Amino acid sequence: DPWYDFNSHVTSTFLLLALSRERGVRRFIYASSMAVYGDTQAIPVMEDHPKLPKTFYGAAKLAAESYVTLHHSLGIDTTVFRMFSVYGPNQDLANKIQGMASIYLSYLLEQRPILVKGSADRFRDFIFVDDVVSAWMSALDNPRTFGRTYNLATGVKTTVRKLLDALLEGAGKPDHPVEFLGNTPGDQFGVVAHIGRLQEDLGWSPKWNLKAGVGRMIEFYQRPRAGVA
Repeated sequence: DPWYDFNSHVTSTFLLLALSRERGVRRFIYASSMAVYGDTQAIPVMEDHPKLPKTFYGAAKLAAESYVTLHHSLGIDTTVFRMFSVYGPNQDLANKIQGMASIYLSYLLEQRPILVKGSADRFRDFIFVDDVVSAWMSALDNPRTFGRTYNLATGVKTTVRKLLDALLEGAGKPDHPVEFLGNTPGDQFGVVAHIGRLQEDLGWSPKWNLKAGVGRMIEFYQRPRAGVA
């Protein structure tokens, strides 16, 4: 849905920036995406790598970034975080389109075969939500981050197969069925971030590895909820 991507990422970001100028808001942090890179020529990918998005979503994120950085020159202290594969508690398991870890976990908890689109050799850079929050909070009042763009990731390559193994092991279901289907159009085969800029400016490093993060995520969804039978 190209119009949805344009309106939800470009138009909405522009309107928020315009409102910030009107109301005198001085701090603006934008959640961009690894999708702006497309298929990368180098791994790990640095922030100055060419941006060749393969999807309308990635193109919209890149356009929104341009408006954010423009507004830094107009007096707003902006920071752009290019988020890689964020996962963790409170992801919407009903959403079978976005979030590799949450999609696979949803099939697992529904006791249905895990449907995987594409090769098990595809890879991502997974970052636990608590590490994302810590980076954002560290940047909030830090002048070194003003006008800067950062990859927000772990710098660790994780294949689809390794993610599946972590989920199955964490749920105690090593023999749960997994089915591989055709590729998703526009899907990046593999991307891993270089996080040196973020580490240098913030002194930040991720605290959660995949095994611990997946375990915490599974525990959250298996915990009984108030009002849920």
